[in-house]
Order: sequence, then structure tokens, then C-alpha cells
Amino acid sequence: MANFLLVSHGEYAKATKASVEMIAGEHKNVKAIAFKQTMNQDDLLEEITKAASEFDEAPTILVDIAGGTPANTAQRYQQKHPDVAVYSGLSMPLLLAVVMGTPIDEAIKQAIDNMAPVGLTKKKEEPKKTIKKEETPNKNVTLTPHTMQNVRIDERLIHGQVATMWTNALKLTRIMVVGDDIVKNDVLKTGLKTACPHGVHLSILTAHGAARRINSGKYVGQTVLLLVKNPGVLRQLVDFDVKLPEINVGNMSTKPHSRQVAKSVAVLDKDVEDFEYLDQKGCHIYHQMVPSEPKEDFMEMIK
Repeated sequence: MANFLLVSHGEYAKATKASVEMIAGEHKNVKAIAFKQTMNQDDLLEEITKAASEFDEAPTILVDIAGGTPANTAQRYQQKHPDVAVYSGLSMPLLLAVVMGTPIDEAIKQAIDNMAPVGLTKKKEEPKKTIKKEETPNKNVTLTPHTMQNVRIDERLIHGQVATMWTNALKLTRIMVVGDDIVKNDVLKTGLKTACPHGVHLSILTAHGAARRINSGKYVGQTVLLLVKNPGVLRQLVDFDVKLPEINVGNMSTKPHSRQVAKSVAVLDKDVEDFEYLDQKGCHIYHQMVPSEPKEDFMEMIK
């Protein structure tokens, strides 16, 4: 019997498993993992590795959405275990079909067919899609300080909230991920390319490389979200004369000796030092997890 490991944001995977068991009974070949806000990718990878090792054979991993942290972390696990298949789109119809023995490809078709108007609900006609002409960046190569308007610290980098909510709210044309360590990590770069939303360009750069491109005017005319994992990278950019008028602190996971200042943000002493430096340089730093939430003064939060 095939094994299945469910991974989702929050309790969704566990709830889906419980709902299916109401119909099909308990299945010991199915395990579920909840990804919580206080966790980072390494924490989740450890959970996936532990759960997968408890199966007699390699499981198929079902995650909630493509591009989210569960999907990105499952792909990291897959890199070292190529016999493991990973699928997004976890749902009750999909899980019910596979636990009843339906092959995964057929189960996906059945789950899609299950999404249909019910009763008197009429199917809506889809509006015609318009294709936007790609904007051409400014080719000016003179290095002068340039401003990055959309800047976010998010340790998970491109995940569900960034790939959906922030991309749509800001109408992004490019995501720029900056970090010297990220450029050297081929596995992480592969995951970022997979997670990047369709139609959005992706740049993965060192701090020096990003500053040079920004200050050469390469991204003028584009709507760019600058993503970093910690404030130290932004401190480097400021020292390279990149102007950062506003910085959104979204997610920084709990670490040894860190201090929790928000539900999704924990800071080390070094982080506080970097934030104070950025504040002194005139950066307005705020906390906003998703676009629908109000902005909170981050410097007040870390006092």
C-alpha cells in the first residue's frame, strides 16, 4: 500500500486527514505535518525527514499550495530522496481517492472534476485574458543611488504569502532575492525558481551585485519586491548607497537566544543592532505580515 505524507500551512493537513478518516476509516499509511509560523524551513525539513523515516517505503508527499514553504521544503527533501514524489493541491477529494487505491494521476483528475457548480449554481463565464507587454528596463549604466520601494525581510523568501498576496497586492513584475549565501546554495536557488509566480521575473543576487544593478537603473520601470532573510543584508545594501525608504519585517523565525517580538518575528541582538543602524540611516521599519493587516512601527516593537 502506498504511503502519503501531508504537509500544510497550519492544521489543514491534519484536518484533511481527520475528515477523510470519517469516511474511509483510519489509515496508518498516512501521516500529517503542520507548518507553524514560529518554524523555519530547517525546522520543517526535520519534521518531514522524521515522519518519512517512519514509513516502510518512501512516501508520496502532498502539500497544500505550490510555491509555499511546505512545497519548497518538500522539494529540499526530494533533492536528497529522488524516489519521493511531491504534489501540490492537497484536498479532501484527492486524499480520499488515493487512500482508496486510486493512482495519483487519476486521483488528481477526479479531484479537479469534483470542483464544479452544485445544485442551481451556474458556471460563470471566464473573462478574456489580456496579455501585458513586458516592460523594458532603463539601460542607463551610470551608477547613482536608486530607491527600492518594496523591501521585505522574510526568512522563508518566496512562499505562499509572497507568491500570492504580496505579488497580487503590489502587482509585481520582478522578485529580487538578495543574499551571498543564497547565491551559493544551488538547492535553494532551484526551489526559488520553482516557487516564483508565473509571469514574474526572478533575480537571485549577492548584495554587491544587487546594489550595482539597482544603482545602474536596470530595474527602473519595473515593480520589484526586494526579499532578504535578515536585516544584515539590507545594511550591506545601504552601505552600497541603495536607498531603502521603507522596510517591511515579515518573518524571522525563532532561534536560540532570540527574542519574540511578534507572532512571526524573533530577533537576535545582532538583528537589533542592524535594525538600529538602518533606522539611523533614515529607513522607516515596520511589521506587516500580509497586505490586509495594518503596519506596526517595528522599532517600537524591539525596544
